[in-house]
Amino acid sequence: MKLVLANNQTERFKAFHKEVQKDEELYDYSGYNSLLFIFENEGEKRTDFLNTQTGRHSYEYEGVYINGYLNTPDVALAVATILDNNGVNYVNKELSNGLSLSKLSAYAKLAAAGVTIPKTYGGFKGVILSSLDKYIQMKYPAILKRTDADRGIDNYKVESSDEVRELLTDKDESSVWVLQDFIPNDGFYLVSFYYNEPKFSIFRTLEERPDGNKRLAHMYKPKGGSNATLVNLSDLDESIMRESVKAVKAMNRQFASVDSVFVEETGTTYVLEVNYNPQLVTIETFKDVRREAFIEAIEKLGR
Repeated sequence: MKLVLANNQTERFKAFHKEVQKDEELYDYSGYNSLLFIFENEGEKRTDFLNTQTGRHSYEYEGVYINGYLNTPDVALAVATILDNNGVNYVNKELSNGLSLSKLSAYAKLAAAGVTIPKTYGGFKGVILSSLDKYIQMKYPAILKRTDADRGIDNYKVESSDEVRELLTDKDESSVWVLQDFIPNDGFYLVSFYYNEPKFSIFRTLEERPDGNKRLAHMYKPKGGSNATLVNLSDLDESIMRESVKAVKAMNRQFASVDSVFVEETGTTYVLEVNYNPQLVTIETFKDVRREAFIEAIEKLGR
């Protein structure tokens, strides 16, 4: 079976594709909004999407025509990354190694490269809601994030599928989200890379929020960085550096900061995000260290 992906799912287009196949059913004609993305660290398939319209997984297709992707480039890139990882042929190949525009394609690239990330489900708002009781197998608490947001916007710790429904009900139908395992932790590490080299690391302890907001309890960055500590790279657990290096290579980013949590009991590091902009201006912590790393990298650039 083949798959034709397209944004135009009007009755006219669906009727055309049904007619052109007659009774042979050569391919599925589906929209991007029917795809549930699945990324995990265990099992044979680390990257996958489920076509909830037909019940078929990515690896069950012989080939995929990724069409009409100018309005959904990041979702199309996630599809292409998964197909490449699972050895499924597709067109158009311009999507191979495309520019990641959100967390969705970033997680696809990380999972495909063998980077350890929390188990993740993703997709348009509608497919997340329709899959909560049917396809999504999530232990709570979990993290719900809008894929094109940053700085903690639309990033929630949720305690149940009902809470996911509550948060998503009024969101835009075109919004894309991920639902991830929550990894218990006492804080997170940031490792910053400047021109391919790790230059410094910062650890932010997880503190109780003064506002008591339970949905934001998994993150707290007070102004001035009172919960931030500079960590020597040599003092980092080997897995933190290993996963950070793998992550920046997977994203092909020479200037980047990798956020991760380290679980001491298992010695496992989970990469949360790879930021392409190790900020110098808006971040208050350790500006001298950041500035020095930036200047040194700029001097090397182009040599």
